[in-house]
Amino acid sequence: MDLIDISSRGSTPSIRGLEWNDEERPGNDEQAGIERRFKEMPARAGHFLIDLTQESDKTEEEEEKIEDTPDSEIGRNIEVIDLTATRPRARPRLPPPKRNPSISLPNVKLKTYMHNDVELKEGVTVEIEPVHRLYNASFLFILLIIRTEFGILLRGLPLTRTRYLRGQLPRFRNEVAQVLEIDQDDPRPDEEQAAIEVPVDMVKMPRDCVFTNKDFPEHRFEVGIYANNTEIEERAVLVCRWKFRRIWTDAVKRTNGKPPVEFGISRLTAEQVIKDRYRASSASLINAWRGGKIRGGSFIPDEPDGSKLTVDIDAPEVEDNASQDQEIPIKPGQQYSFADMFCGAGGASSGVRAAGFRVVLSCDNAEGACNTYRMEFPETDLRQQHMFDFFTLMREARYHVDVLHLSPPCQYWSPAHTTPGVNDEANIAILFSCHELVKCLRPRIFTLEQTYGILLPRFEFYFNALIHGFTQHGFSIRWKVVNLLTWGAPSQRQRLIMIGSCPGEELPNFPTATHSESPSPSDGTKPYRTVKQMLRKMNRNVIDDLHDPRKLKRQYHESWDPNVPLARTITCTGGVGNYHYSGRRQFTVREYAMLQGFPPGYRFQPPDIKKQVGNAFPPPVVKTLYTHLRRWLEEKDRVLRVEGDVPGPEEDDQTDWGSGSDPDAGMESDNDEDDVVYMGGRELIRAISEVEFLGGRKLHQQASSVTIDDSESGDCMDVDAMSTDVRSQGFCIDAIQPRGTSLSCPIELD
Repeated sequence: MDLIDISSRGSTPSIRGLEWNDEERPGNDEQAGIERRFKEMPARAGHFLIDLTQESDKTEEEEEKIEDTPDSEIGRNIEVIDLTATRPRARPRLPPPKRNPSISLPNVKLKTYMHNDVELKEGVTVEIEPVHRLYNASFLFILLIIRTEFGILLRGLPLTRTRYLRGQLPRFRNEVAQVLEIDQDDPRPDEEQAAIEVPVDMVKMPRDCVFTNKDFPEHRFEVGIYANNTEIEERAVLVCRWKFRRIWTDAVKRTNGKPPVEFGISRLTAEQVIKDRYRASSASLINAWRGGKIRGGSFIPDEPDGSKLTVDIDAPEVEDNASQDQEIPIKPGQQYSFADMFCGAGGASSGVRAAGFRVVLSCDNAEGACNTYRMEFPETDLRQQHMFDFFTLMREARYHVDVLHLSPPCQYWSPAHTTPGVNDEANIAILFSCHELVKCLRPRIFTLEQTYGILLPRFEFYFNALIHGFTQHGFSIRWKVVNLLTWGAPSQRQRLIMIGSCPGEELPNFPTATHSESPSPSDGTKPYRTVKQMLRKMNRNVIDDLHDPRKLKRQYHESWDPNVPLARTITCTGGVGNYHYSGRRQFTVREYAMLQGFPPGYRFQPPDIKKQVGNAFPPPVVKTLYTHLRRWLEEKDRVLRVEGDVPGPEEDDQTDWGSGSDPDAGMESDNDEDDVVYMGGRELIRAISEVEFLGGRKLHQQASSVTIDDSESGDCMDVDAMSTDVRSQGFCIDAIQPRGTSLSCPIELD
């Protein structure tokens, strides 16, 4: 099969024919095959269609079992992506000494040092013996020369050829990247804490290295003056445009061989480029990518043409920095525009809207999800079509948005997916349509949400190709696995979250945790949102077809404490092990939606409503992420918002999600809705202490136990409503989990 020509806007060279360019050739045949497939996919878009009728509930349930995997197990999966050649032999139990301390006696800092008739000094790049644990870093940018009692040490930043980063960056000859190991508990700048020290004997020769933030191939070696590739690699100039960062929580975990908690690949910024002739202004880069930006957001209600960006990229840049430093007020109603791809029923859009963005464009192909989305977001341009059809139409539309979110299907990448499926090829293609969506919509920032199963070893080359698809367009990327409980989700879920920024835009950090198991005043977090806390906001005074417990089949499970988060992931079928905390029934669809974080009055439309709920990206999580991103964009744009003019009630965290109140508010108050609950179809009025049921059986409330008294037989049944087995995240949810005996809280059987 011949590879059809692929042409793209931007600086990336077009690929023609089946032969790889020598400097782009992967070192692994499997990796080469995978990357070749994804280069072909845009031209073969019509071949990849997902058959929605072939979805397997069994696969979904197995996947969600894996989603509940503890963080330690996830860490072992992530570790396989960190494929360094060696591991530390020793595992120190005590905190290691501080890296790169200040120079003090008997050590002495030297300005220069002669080594093999070559003068070494600060700012010089040298070729060294490879450091295998740092992706075969073979170059060092010297920061300090230190004379010690054991000899001369060079302290500097390690650099590796981009071809050693396993396909995450384009493999261009003599292109290098900094490799930095970062500890989150170290307040020093990255370059200061991540520098390494090597003995001067490791130096082979000095090398010319250009540090630039300009697009490839600016400042590259001249073609035609070297005899062969070997001479190019040994003599031609090196160019560094990127930093590859691996991040640990602290030095102990790093030195003990624990996997990083976060990864990032970012372009050098204009501020990080020392020499003017190698520096491009941020404005010129973003202009070349998307035609500039509108500070404060491209959605301006009274200016229908306000979002049209027309910039002369060849114009002088003399006013770039000065004009950007001046603060400007945000116009009334102005917002950052947002596009939601694979939008589903609108979980991400709901959270984004609450965070203050304007949802202008969305796309999905599921009938029920689109019906719901139209009902909840009538102002949004929803395209109900296959994603390949969408971006084929959008290629020439020049429809640019400020921020883009991507939630591609994740079945193929699930840890539970062990046998071939009918939709495998389509799911692979859909994931890599994300590259085309970024290229079409040209966002300043994008986010991506995916199962962490894609980090498993069997998917390594797929994951690296995903990253490559963004970095080839000059995007900076960071990614990590997030326990969504820490960002406000009321149910357990581990997801891979990615943030990307376009050329000329700085890369945002991840938001800090907003919720924790044991909050303290110093960390500023709130307690995890709980099942009781979310369900008490349900409006039981209205008729709701999605909430009628009396129609559910009565079950007999252990009751469990509702004052904890839901421990199991909510899936398209409800989730393995999930049931109502009374133990007597399943959750209703409305309750599942509430536990996923949807507003109480969210107007779901058929078909497949439960599947819509299970597929959603929890709105409270999205609100946390996008509130952080909105504030970050406003800070970088240097815009002033009028007090009280926040387009979304996020300042006091009183988000109503459409019709209710913030789940964190009023935790200690009792609502009238708590007076009536259902037990397998029977009503229980808590306001009275004794309720008579059919057959003369009476229910008395005593402490946290309910005693059902049968006046005829004289027998009774104690149902303990509480569980003391709530430690770490050990939430009482499975029927086989032992029942606790705490009597410290009132009964809750709803």
